[in-house]
Amino acid sequence: MNAPRSALHKALIELHVAILLAGITGPLGRLITLPAEALVWYRLGLSLPLFIAISLWYQKPVPRFTRKQWTLLVINGLLIGFHWVCFFSSVKYANVSVALVCFATSSLFTALLDPWVNGNGLRWRQVALSLLGLAGIVVLFQFNVQYRLGIALGLLAAVLSALFTLLNEKPAQQIPARTLSMYELLFAWLILSLFAPWYIHLHGMHWPGAMDWLYLLILSWLCTVLAFTLSLSALKHISPFTINLSYNLEPVYGILIAFALFHENRMLGISFYAGFACILLSVLLQTLYTLHQHRQALGKPANQKFITPTD
Repeated sequence: MNAPRSALHKALIELHVAILLAGITGPLGRLITLPAEALVWYRLGLSLPLFIAISLWYQKPVPRFTRKQWTLLVINGLLIGFHWVCFFSSVKYANVSVALVCFATSSLFTALLDPWVNGNGLRWRQVALSLLGLAGIVVLFQFNVQYRLGIALGLLAAVLSALFTLLNEKPAQQIPARTLSMYELLFAWLILSLFAPWYIHLHGMHWPGAMDWLYLLILSWLCTVLAFTLSLSALKHISPFTINLSYNLEPVYGILIAFALFHENRMLGISFYAGFACILLSVLLQTLYTLHQHRQALGKPANQKFITPTD
């Protein structure tokens, strides 16, 4: 994708600001005192009006969908909603760093689940990289028994993120990104709203405090809507492949922010860093392998689309 140097620099800045904003979601999840379910419900509720306004502004008239597309929108809404619930639950039950290390396994689960979801052949490299990532997960589970529930929830969030990414590939080729995200977030909010009476019956009603409202607005308007808008703006000068690959930096940014804000590095033992190293190495090798595949595919017909980031 050719672009003037100044426009390319601007696009790169927009992209990394978007990734940095996405990286802040974990620390904000720790600062917000609401339970994960309520946090996600408010995040969706505050983000949706802006997404709807932006989508209607850019997309006129509203597109008509097939029954299959509606079904995928509902399923993806379910996946993104419960992905966020599991991710923020991981932050609450463990800490930001643990949740983000688990989230970093999303690309590995994506490679592993792709043959079953899309019917692509399973490659031995994917198996080897997944085993390396699995070794990191096993080591990570040895780190502080009290964090095991948080680790399990973080890994479930990664699996849901991988499924969301895979199931979103076809709709992303057919539906504009703004419209796609608007409907998926709308269905996510509606599905969580259906569970709200049951949740309130079990756990009671939770109201945000003054600082919670501030953090929720930052999470919704900046880390969700603005980050998505900046990613789409960067897409004018940067390929979807580069953008999707660059989002692998999100957990790294988030962990560094958690170290700076909460000094979590003082609470993490050798098993955490050993597990993180295995997972990071597997993600790095997967990235290099993906780059190699991309170079081989250059010059061939392609239909790349920007897949909405999950955080």
